[in-house]
Amino acid sequence: MSDTYLPGDTRQRIQDLIKNRKITQAELAEKVGLSNSALSRYLQGGTKNLGDGFIIRIAKYFDVSTDFLLGETDIPDRKNYDIEELGLSAETAKLLYTGKVDASVLNQLIEHPRFPQLLLLLARYRDETMIAGINAMNQVMNFSRSYIIGQAKIHPEDAEAAGEAAKALQLLSTPSVTADTNAIQALFMQIARDIKRNAESTAEDKQKATAEVLNRLRANLTKDGEAVDLSKLTAEDLTAAVIKTISEAGVPEEMLSSLGISFLDLLNALKDPDHDE
Repeated sequence: MSDTYLPGDTRQRIQDLIKNRKITQAELAEKVGLSNSALSRYLQGGTKNLGDGFIIRIAKYFDVSTDFLLGETDIPDRKNYDIEELGLSAETAKLLYTGKVDASVLNQLIEHPRFPQLLLLLARYRDETMIAGINAMNQVMNFSRSYIIGQAKIHPEDAEAAGEAAKALQLLSTPSVTADTNAIQALFMQIARDIKRNAESTAEDKQKATAEVLNRLRANLTKDGEAVDLSKLTAEDLTAAVIKTISEAGVPEEMLSSLGISFLDLLNALKDPDHDE
């Protein structure tokens, strides 16, 4: 759900959701344990408050955030879920909360398009589903090999060809655990390589962006075609160049004044105590 709604209050949000999801007001009231008359009074402005508990229930029913219902954001997507809803164990959540698991790396892993496939392989490995299938295949190969060897004894003239066929079948037999772990390792390493490439690409983009900003800053420190002598550069000159560079990057005008004051105060605080003497 990535739609963006027009700004609105809680009443408007609930009415929009009822309309968009094609349900009736009575159906919503029943789902969240509220009487239809109470919900109707609220939506018509007859009562000011619906109650936090019902706001949470309505948000969960529509699978939107409470911030969206309260008009704090125009994007309905939920960001917060209960551990039970996500299917996480308390220990898993604890590892994330305490920072023992790098959430950014975990996000990249989970968001990789082939991660569901990796989980499927792991689940099959855990449940021995794939192992059972490979064992069955190996049994067929062994039976076929035994049959060919038996036929070679009956027809000695075909012994050489039968021997080659038996060897081929032997090679086709695969240790079940090795087959499973190889597939899992190969897919995991592919995902790891993709994450590494994405990280390198992001780092390269940031380096380019940083270089571009520094070039603009150098240009703004240039007067009459000549670079400013850094030894004579004042805190006010540097602040002016930095604010101009930031403004060129699209920072809102209303933020620039307070940002300039804060930056100048920082530069003055970093001065050598003997600088002004």
